[in-house]
Amino acid sequence: MNTKSNKQIIEDENMSSLKILRYKDNSLNEIEDQVGVESAITVKLGNGNKITLPCTAVHLEELALGIAFSLNPDSRTLDDHINPYDPISYEKVLIAFKGFCSASPLFRATGSVHSGQLMDADYNVLFFTEDMGRHNVIDKIIGFGLKNNIDFSHCILMISSRMPLELVEKACKTGIRNIASVSAPTKNAVLFAREKNINLIGMYRDSRFNVYSK
Repeated sequence: MNTKSNKQIIEDENMSSLKILRYKDNSLNEIEDQVGVESAITVKLGNGNKITLPCTAVHLEELALGIAFSLNPDSRTLDDHINPYDPISYEKVLIAFKGFCSASPLFRATGSVHSGQLMDADYNVLFFTEDMGRHNVIDKIIGFGLKNNIDFSHCILMISSRMPLELVEKACKTGIRNIASVSAPTKNAVLFAREKNINLIGMYRDSRFNVYSK
């Protein structure tokens, strides 16, 4: 009888134990460490083509849906003349950051994945996921939203990775208006967010973060 929980099974499929050398206190010592496992997914696109890319093997259905959406040139885009429906609470974002940074089991075990979550307007977590690829994290969140008919314009996207322009543009296609990251955006991402009236928050550190666009 298999007594493993779903969480244990997911972790076992996506990490492995290896012997490595650790340098500490001026000496090398052999230890056993956990490393991430790379998998691959092939997605059939609407034009008949296929795309194969590396991923972490969790939430694969959501990933496939998100990839198909992101690669569709007819994907909806945010009306940049409309301000966010829901005013953002910086205090609640800070609380959400603290919970988010302790919620990633694979990152804590391996350090080799990005994480992301989608929250509703009341800062309740609707979906949490992890992946070796930062784009995959966004695509999994997009796929979850599409699968569950989520109105992204009332949601907050929180991610662990840095925010280049391409990631902010990808989120913008869904109608997401609030993006928060543990890391920092690029200049182009900030300028794009300001143009599109997207709340862009980054560089979370303990009790502070930066507001790049509001």
